[in-house]
Amino acid sequence: MNPGEMTQVEGPVWLLVGEKRGNFPFCNGVIIQDGGVTALVDPGCGASVLEPLAASGRVDLVLNSHTHPDHCSGNHFFSGAEIFIPQTAWASGGSKLKLSERLTEPGELARAWREFVTRSMGFEDFQPTGSFAPGQEIKIGSTILEVVPTPGHTADHCCFWLPQHGMLLSADIDLTSFGPFYGHRESSLVQVRSSVEKVRGLRPRVLVSAHRRPLSQDLDQAMDKYLSVLDQREQRILKLLDQEMSLPEMVEASPIYGGHNSRPALTRYWEGRMIADHLDLLKSQGLIQATPKGYLSNAGIVTSP
Repeated sequence: MNPGEMTQVEGPVWLLVGEKRGNFPFCNGVIIQDGGVTALVDPGCGASVLEPLAASGRVDLVLNSHTHPDHCSGNHFFSGAEIFIPQTAWASGGSKLKLSERLTEPGELARAWREFVTRSMGFEDFQPTGSFAPGQEIKIGSTILEVVPTPGHTADHCCFWLPQHGMLLSADIDLTSFGPFYGHRESSLVQVRSSVEKVRGLRPRVLVSAHRRPLSQDLDQAMDKYLSVLDQREQRILKLLDQEMSLPEMVEASPIYGGHNSRPALTRYWEGRMIADHLDLLKSQGLIQATPKGYLSNAGIVTSP
């Protein structure tokens, strides 16, 4: 797969390969052409891919699965098209400032986020023209896209189900080896698991994620492997807590990212949010306890009768 290449997935659905072959900080887009209408899902493919497409004037409708910048950074190229975002994201819309404060913390961290998405993704403010709600049907010619809410990654994350094709556009339920991301205040580890199971329950025949090739075989195994990353992270966190540790110390040990050499302020923040989600769950399960310093595993602790 080469950047800018269009590969037919099935029928009216085409994969548009992004820069870096759709790896972060870009994604692969999806083009649906039916009944004289062309829709583009998640234009975070990079300027070199999107500028020629925008210049062609072919795109009538842009759909964003969620408002992460690697999925909507190219919206501004399509100012002549309808641009729809999830209804739950309307307040932050296409504002870089509002998104930075929603997805990080106001102040220096938000400034670092804005600099990062501008420099690495070419993100510019855009004006959405409409929104879609959970369960809504979007028609592109005769092709139907059903909006499937799948929160956890972000509060506004949605997938698009194409019932006529048994196909799911799964966005950032991407089934990559890194595993799920849930590094914002609005994110939820518990919701990530339930959203993946919701996707599994649809029994898709074809799954098109934003960051890898389409999958049509062994989807259950791929979802199991994706969710197993959460279990592996949990075990690494529990291992760290064989000794009493604070959250900042766990962030430096980096059981999720394996280090903070790039974007250190942002990855430390994201790692801290994800570790904290695991800690809350582990506490609720009685596997760890809070201490004056931080946290400690309950494994091997013997209490007096």
